[in-house]
Amino acid sequence: MNDNQNIPAFFQKLILTAHTTHTDTIFPCENTKSWGKLILIVLVLTLGVAPMGISNISTMVFLSDGNTPLALVDPNIPYVYQDIMVGTRLTIIVDSNIAEYWYGGALGVEEEDMLNRGCLYGRGYDGFEYPGSRLPDAGENAAVWSTVSYGYGFELYGGDEPNAADWFILDYNALNIGDCNIAFYDFDVNENEPVHTLIFHHVRTRDFNNNTIVDFHDYAIFASHWLETNCNAPNWCDGTDLDINGSVDVNDLMLFCQYWLERTEY
Repeated sequence: MNDNQNIPAFFQKLILTAHTTHTDTIFPCENTKSWGKLILIVLVLTLGVAPMGISNISTMVFLSDGNTPLALVDPNIPYVYQDIMVGTRLTIIVDSNIAEYWYGGALGVEEEDMLNRGCLYGRGYDGFEYPGSRLPDAGENAAVWSTVSYGYGFELYGGDEPNAADWFILDYNALNIGDCNIAFYDFDVNENEPVHTLIFHHVRTRDFNNNTIVDFHDYAIFASHWLETNCNAPNWCDGTDLDINGSVDVNDLMLFCQYWLERTEY
């Protein structure tokens, strides 16, 4: 009798997959019956246990419109975002999938030497806290205060009877080229170590006329410096020498086009 005769076809397919993909590994595949038991046990453990609720306070990063997500460098690697131009403004939202009291957390620039590269802003400062940065779903008496204890940013405190939704909202501005990391702390998890870090990298602006969008006006400025070879710091030919090699050439044109119609703020 075939060892797999009494095993449902779905599981038999899984066993066949195990045979064909692990023959050269440390997992022995000669004993089909043993593999069948192993897979059945794993499936029972995985599917037979009721799902457990997991508290999840997380951050989301959007462009300044608050609706367009900032793209990741790699969709499989969270919190490492694609390059943004100097002058770009972002919106960072702290979101929860639970409707329970939250002890609190913090968002802050991770290192002091990054303060000249990026800055967090609260909304609605009134001399004590930032009521504009706490959203209604954070619950009654939620609060946002500035702090230097957890990076150079803001402490966030949950309120009474919150909803599972967006709780807090902060703004971010890219000030200068280079890296700027924003650490997020969840005090229910660890008060001293961030649960994750938002990693931003700022590049030179292509918005040469500072009208918040890279368009034909900026292209006209770029074209006016085409093939110039005397670009120097700090002006770099009105910023058009994007690779700062002393000349405005095809490499700079390629760098310029990467951000065509990109907005720094809405």
